[in-house]
Amino acid sequence: MLKQFILSTALVCCLVTFNVRAEVKNWQSLSTDQQQVLASFESTWSQLDQTKQQKLIKGANNWLSMNVSDRQQTSANFKKWQDLPESKKAQLKAKFKEFQKLPADTQQQLRTAFKNFNKLSPEQRKQLRNKWQKLSPEQRRKVKARMKLKRKLRN
Repeated sequence: MLKQFILSTALVCCLVTFNVRAEVKNWQSLSTDQQQVLASFESTWSQLDQTKQQKLIKGANNWLSMNVSDRQQTSANFKKWQDLPESKKAQLKAKFKEFQKLPADTQQQLRTAFKNFNKLSPEQRKQLRNKWQKLSPEQRRKVKARMKLKRKLRN
């Protein structure tokens, strides 16, 4: 009985693995442009799981749809990312996961606030940061509560 259960489980695992591997894209099925963008993955492409392949294909398609200016900016941002210490990368990844857990409307409000902040002159941003840093934790909580209330009233 136990032997039959183990064999059945092994068979199911093999079938599931086969189905997942069957959905993995063949390197040759990618367009020439996609292959050029993903060239560094060619030798390991068949070992990548479907999710990783799909993320890479999506990234390649995004890259291919960018204009020269956007590509240069993206390359510069990627270089900055690569130069960050691992501890800082981990911290940023954790903050991004927190952001992703927020409701869509809150995410949009934060994006808008960030865009508005970036529209300020460097001097204005510096003044705003200094003002925020001088606030006590209690004062910061009050400011956040007022901002939250204003957002609710607008909606």
